[in-house]
Amino acid sequence: MKRNSQNLTIGVLSITATILLVALLLNTTGGRHDAMAFGQLDRGGDYIILTGQFTENQEVVYVTDAAAQRLNVYSYLPTTRQLVIWDSVNLATMTGRGAGK
Repeated sequence: MKRNSQNLTIGVLSITATILLVALLLNTTGGRHDAMAFGQLDRGGDYIILTGQFTENQEVVYVTDAAAQRLNVYSYLPTTRQLVIWDSVNLATMTGRGAGK
């Protein structure tokens, strides 16, 4: 009886290992699938964060600070693994509601 349960355990483990091996091979030999997350929006406190697609292969992140009325635009450089600021805009001057108006 003990021998049968050992054979069953070995069989189940062998089948599981085969399934995992096939899944790994299918995952690594398939085409490259980049994660694109454009159009995502989130809010936290005074901040609003939005992602947008700039080109077919590049996305930007818009970060709005509502309290400071400032919009910063960032891009990620995968070669250097850095988040680089592209532009910073004072929203108060754009809307004509800046200080002194």
